[in-house]
Amino acid sequence: MTRFLIQLAFLGLLAGPVHAETVLIKGGKVHTLSGIGTLAQGDVLVRDGKVQAVAPAINERADRVIDARGKVVTPGVIAPQSELGLTEISAASSTNDHAVSGESIGSGFDPRPAYNPKSTLIPYNRAHGVTRAVVFPSISTWGEDAGKLHRVFAGQGFAITLNGGFDSVVAEGLGQKAYLGEMGSQLAGGSRANAYARIENALGEAREYLNNREAIRRGNWRELSHSLADLEALQPVIQGQQPLIVTANRASDILQALELAREYELRLIIQGAAEGWMVADELAAAQVPVVIDAVNNLPISFESLGARSDNAARLQSAGVTVAIGGPGYGSTHLVHLARQSAGNAVVHGMPYEEALKAITANVARIFGLEGGVLQPGVIADIVVWNGDPLEVTSYPEQVLIGGQPQSLVNRSTRLRDRYLKPEQGHEMGYRF
Repeated sequence: MTRFLIQLAFLGLLAGPVHAETVLIKGGKVHTLSGIGTLAQGDVLVRDGKVQAVAPAINERADRVIDARGKVVTPGVIAPQSELGLTEISAASSTNDHAVSGESIGSGFDPRPAYNPKSTLIPYNRAHGVTRAVVFPSISTWGEDAGKLHRVFAGQGFAITLNGGFDSVVAEGLGQKAYLGEMGSQLAGGSRANAYARIENALGEAREYLNNREAIRRGNWRELSHSLADLEALQPVIQGQQPLIVTANRASDILQALELAREYELRLIIQGAAEGWMVADELAAAQVPVVIDAVNNLPISFESLGARSDNAARLQSAGVTVAIGGPGYGSTHLVHLARQSAGNAVVHGMPYEEALKAITANVARIFGLEGGVLQPGVIADIVVWNGDPLEVTSYPEQVLIGGQPQSLVNRSTRLRDRYLKPEQGHEMGYRF
C-alpha cells in the first residue's frame, strides 16, 4: 500500500503545473509606458507569465534570452474595437457571427459562444504585434433587414488574448454597444431624436425592472417594450458596473450622449468622435474616454464635416483619455493598423509616448484589461520590434503573450513562402 501511494505521489509530481519559461529580453530601447519611463537601453525579465523586472541591466539566468540590441521593446498592441473571431470573410455570411437579424434581441445579444479562436485573422494580427483585442458585435444594415430594424443596441462585448487557444477569452461583459448619430438615425426609423429616445427608453425600463423585478417576471406589471433578456443585460450598465459604448461622430451627438450619461449616471465611452475636438473640454470634464481612428480626417459624411487630422492631439491635450483603433474602428482584418493611425496622430501633434499609450495602456485602462504597460507584476504581453513601432515599415521580431513566445507564421506568410519558393512550401508540408 505504501509503495502504491509513493507511486501515486510521483505521478502527481509529473502531472503538476507546468510553469512558463523564464525569458530575458536584453539591450533594447524599452518603452514601459509606466512610471518607470523609457529606457534607452534596458532589459526585461519575464517569469511565470509576468514581468518580474525592468532595469538598465539584469544579470540573471533565463531559459530563453532574446537579443534586443538596436530594437524597440513595447507592451503588446491592444485593439480597442474589433470583430476578431466573429467575422472571417465579410462577403460570406456563413462566416459572420457578429450580428443578428430582426428584432429578436438587442442588448441581450452575447456573441461570445460564437467566438472562433482558430480564425486565420488572429495569427495574422498577432504577427503584426496585436496581443489582445476588445471584441464587440455590430448591427448589419445590409440585406433584407435594411431599413427595417428599430433597435439601436448591438449587444455585449468581450476581450480576447491572441494566443489562439480555446481559453483565450479573458474578459466578459465589457460593455453594451449602442448607436447615435447617422447610424442610430437609420436604425431608429430616420431621426437622431428617435435613436436617443430609444436608448433613453431602454435605460428607463431597465431601471424600472431593477426596482420591480419579481412583479415584472410574474407578469403583474405593465407591458414593457423590451424583452427580459435585454433588460437583464442592461442591469450592469444602469448600476455603473459596465460601460455603455456609444457610436457618435457629430459634436452635437456627443453632447447628447454626455447628457444621457449624466441623467442615468452611466460609465460612457464614445466611439468614433470625428468631431470630438469641438467638445474636448466637455469630454474631459465628464471623464469620458474616446475610441477613434486618428486617420479619419475627411468629411466622408455629414456627421463628420469637422473631421481633422489633429483630432487625437487636441483631445489628448484637453485631458481626454484616447484609444486609437484601426481604420473604420471595427475593422477585423486590419486591427493592427491602429499603430499606423497612432503614427499619424504623432505627425499631427500628439506626443509620441501618448500615441503609444493610445494603442496599449489607454485601451487597458478604458476597458479594465491586463497588459498595456511593462512593470513588475503585470502580464507579460511584449513585442520586440525591428524599428519604430509607429512606422509602417517596422515589424515585430518577437511577440510574447502571457510570457510565452508566439509563432509569427500565419496564412499570409505561408502563401508568401509557397508562391515565392514553391519547392520550399511543399517541403514544409503547407496545405491550403
